[in-house]
Amino acid sequence: MSTVSWLHSPGGYQLLCNHDERHMRKPALGPMIRNLSGVRVIAPVDGYLGGAWIAVNEAGLAFSLVNRYVCGRCSPKSNRKPPSRGLVLMRLADCRSLEEAQSRFDRLDLGPYPPFTIVLLAPNKPSMLLHWTGHQSLIEGNGESAMPLISSSFAPRSVEVYRKRLFHTLAATRACVDVKLLMDFHASHAPIPSAYSPCMHRDDADTVRFSLVTVADGVIEFAYLPMPPCARRTGIDESDVAWKRVCMHLISPLPRPRIPLLSGTLTHRETPGTVPEARAARAALG
Repeated sequence: MSTVSWLHSPGGYQLLCNHDERHMRKPALGPMIRNLSGVRVIAPVDGYLGGAWIAVNEAGLAFSLVNRYVCGRCSPKSNRKPPSRGLVLMRLADCRSLEEAQSRFDRLDLGPYPPFTIVLLAPNKPSMLLHWTGHQSLIEGNGESAMPLISSSFAPRSVEVYRKRLFHTLAATRACVDVKLLMDFHASHAPIPSAYSPCMHRDDADTVRFSLVTVADGVIEFAYLPMPPCARRTGIDESDVAWKRVCMHLISPLPRPRIPLLSGTLTHRETPGTVPEARAARAALG
């Protein structure tokens, strides 16, 4: 269960993620630098099965995963407990390019896993969405129109519609979509704290942590708050010990932008790599 948004900037981006969990889940470990096949990766660790819901590597690729709970084409239910979807994200986290991630995703055996969507971000490029419906894998070469990604085990479609409508209302009332708007969206309880609000609170689950990945000026920063973002509405405060910040440098200079991406601008351009069926799958997934 998650709410994920992002913002492009020249030479980089910001990726924001609310992570929701049921109260019975074990606490996660905060972000740390790990070496995966010779590639440094910053990622937290799920306390239950050891996967991750968000990660960024030294090549500047970031990944964030949302579970899917509605799928008319999913495989029949099994009595066997499925593996963590976060393990799929970590199997991609050492990829050095979107093309490498797409190629590896195509080769993964996803049969045992429940449905999910992973968003990939790279500097100066539109986002890519990797969908697993439970029946087939689909790749969306430009996922900008899907932002924000919403996942909820409670009334999935209704929650998604509500949060997206709230996001578009916020965007319509401000001069531009910037990181302040996204932070306000992720911390929002509008109209009250509930299963529908982006900062989610219900009897059996809550938004329990918030992550902000920033890639800019050749530096990667992973800022992590082990509590709901409503607890720190003012944003990142370097003097606040609640925030954990992990940084590293990009491994190579960034290429010149292929498309103009201005701060606060959402990209809605089609690309040849877009799979038309992915949009239908996204709708089916909820």
